[in-house]
Amino acid sequence: MRPTRLPDDRSVAGYRAAGHWQDRPLDHYLDRAARLWGERTAVVDGDRRVSFSEVNRDAMRLAAALLERGVRSGDVVSFQLPNCAEAVVVYHALHRIGAVVNPIVPIYREREVAFIATQARSRVAIIPGVHRGFDYAEMYRGLAPDLPDLELLISTDSVRREGVETLASLLDSVTDDQVDRVHALPSPDPDDVCLLLYTSGTTADPKGALHSHNTLVFENRSMIATFGLTAQDVIFNPSPVTHITGVNCALTLPFLLGAPVVLQDVWDSQEALRQIRSERASFMIFATPFLRGLLDAARDSGLETPSIRYIICGGADIPDALVTEADERLGTIARMYGATEGPSVTSANLADGPELRKYSDGRVLAPTEVVVADEAGRAVETGQVGEVLWRGPDTFLGYLDAALNHDAFTETGFFRTGALARVDERGGIHIVGRIKDIINRSGEKISTHDVENQLSEHPLVVEVAVVAGPDPVTGERGCAFVVTRDRADLSLEEVRRFLVDRGVAVQKVPESVFVVDALPKTASGKIQKFALRDFTRDRSTAPEQMVATSLVAVHER
Repeated sequence: MRPTRLPDDRSVAGYRAAGHWQDRPLDHYLDRAARLWGERTAVVDGDRRVSFSEVNRDAMRLAAALLERGVRSGDVVSFQLPNCAEAVVVYHALHRIGAVVNPIVPIYREREVAFIATQARSRVAIIPGVHRGFDYAEMYRGLAPDLPDLELLISTDSVRREGVETLASLLDSVTDDQVDRVHALPSPDPDDVCLLLYTSGTTADPKGALHSHNTLVFENRSMIATFGLTAQDVIFNPSPVTHITGVNCALTLPFLLGAPVVLQDVWDSQEALRQIRSERASFMIFATPFLRGLLDAARDSGLETPSIRYIICGGADIPDALVTEADERLGTIARMYGATEGPSVTSANLADGPELRKYSDGRVLAPTEVVVADEAGRAVETGQVGEVLWRGPDTFLGYLDAALNHDAFTETGFFRTGALARVDERGGIHIVGRIKDIINRSGEKISTHDVENQLSEHPLVVEVAVVAGPDPVTGERGCAFVVTRDRADLSLEEVRRFLVDRGVAVQKVPESVFVVDALPKTASGKIQKFALRDFTRDRSTAPEQMVATSLVAVHER
């Protein structure tokens, strides 16, 4: 599969001349890891430890089995797997035969899976059978009549089902001659699409982003350089391996680095703390809820985490107070800004100093270029807010639906992110929200970011999200959705007093407060604000993302 949009010829030539694109496909790094670090542990999955050689062996056998069943270079293969060693094997097997890897987050059900598999024209789907009480095999068999391109369904469990092959039986069926044919295949073109990953759903319409071997390899080499990672590091990964963070940290980075990854499937902060301490994990990237939970576990237990070198936090707003305490108790915290379309755009390391690292979203990670622009596309002055535009060697290569590319990119090849930010005098980027997070109150534009940051420091508040809701007088009003400790009530007057006492303008104070037991989130921990906005406009029917959310209290002016 070829990209639907490439950078201009000058940029491509520059990436190659500077060594940013090294024209080595991902299967090169699997082979290299098996040769250099063969018996070292590559993956820790519960009680299982899998070496680099074992991953390589099983990946080659699975590649051979898929090749025998007609899977060819450019075919899309979907996998909807939890964080497990099998996902690592599947990922590398598909790259060896030049297939396009299409990870699907495990929480998706019939509607989302049908949309993705139909648009992607998935030929094969690899699933866990039954996982966490849900029967994926039954779901896919039910969808099969509407998925004409789906020819093969593979389950990673051992249960035999009609129309479903097991991963173990596939591996057992392979002969040495078939493996030799896989080794004899030409390496994939590094500019070919190797990853089709759908955006995680903070907007209502996920889009299929395309990455090549070159964009993914550069992204991971950039992380290695920025944070000084070596084979002595241990990566801890609780993020879904079907999300861009997991694709990089669990499936790709270990094989460039020669370092093991410790997988956690079901998030449990106490178990995460135990694993980090017992495995001496040193590097991890995850979203704010994971950081908050790990900090709470360390605080409650009184245990320390001396092995941690860096915790990189991104994907959701991070309150300053949380960063300050976590940096003191857990280890070095650095913020990061990126997306499926470009995973690491800004961040900082120890050399950048604590202010830039902790209280901004970091500096631009060269050679990526970032412009904070006004509505006309002109760069704004330092300190002013504008839309973030970026382009660089790890920027995605268009959407699968090429019709989306026109509005997604500027004429000069910058990706329009929809994020709002300002740049400070040190060059630090401060993400202040998204264009859709602006509240238009009687013509005055109010950002929700500052209100969320301030209200998150209320002693009763665990999580908060502020969105625009309808108002018959002002057009829009601020609506705060708040998760409180022990489901405690939080009145509108208490919110107003707390914010005003902290210097927040009265016009910015929310005029509706919804105390809830949980906020709707993507699998990676991002708050789905579009669902909250939908709820404020029609409370008669909860959006599907909020079906499991309980309203504890409602206070409105």
